Amino acid sequence: MIKNLIIFWFKTQSNNYARIELIKYFNKKEVREILKSYWKDYQQLKKDVPSMPTLGGSVMVNLAAMSTAFYNSLLKKNKTKEEVANIFYSIAWKVYKIMGRNTWYLTRLSGNKTYSRLKCATNLFRTFPFNSPSYLWEDIQTTKETVSFNCIRCPVAEYFKTKDLSEFCVQTWCALDFPLAQMWESQLDRNNTIAGGAEECDFRWKPNTQNKVK
Repeated sequence: MIKNLIIFWFKTQSNNYARIELIKYFNKKEVREILKSYWKDYQQLKKDVPSMPTLGGSVMVNLAAMSTAFYNSLLKKNKTKEEVANIFYSIAWKVYKIMGRNTWYLTRLSGNKTYSRLKCATNLFRTFPFNSPSYLWEDIQTTKETVSFNCIRCPVAEYFKTKDLSEFCVQTWCALDFPLAQMWESQLDRNNTIAGGAEECDFRWKPNTQNKVK
């Protein structure tokens, strides 16, 4: 299945970067134990992962389950919740950066103007993997040169809430959008998130060519 291939790609990338990050805190044997433990726990968690109407939504919720398993595995190694969030964020950004960079590269087809590329990039992400109806989006009319929309349903936030990990979601998954915006030569203004308890995530992307991550 395509979903399994995509998840396998994420597992491979995550494990590679996890080894690099975890060795800062654990010895090689402990790193192997953590990677083995989290994958074993994920196999149990995925049995109860809710079904999604889209491939993208299904992949994202399964990745949320993988994240939960990783979180639990590090807690078992006596790391605090804050330490776990920081470690996970560092690993997740390296993987998310690959997705973001490839998407930004494709936007060259839309022209050289940052606003046009930004609009194209966000549309691509909302086409896959954050696509409807698994995710629900509402376009907002704001100022010219600002790409504005709200997310009014996020299955990942919903999943983390069932595990009492909404704060972890905000500290990691949600936080990744800010360096992504820098990569996309923009600034993200977002005051609310569903995972943070709001009814919607209010995305406002503004071009900023001085704010770039290589």
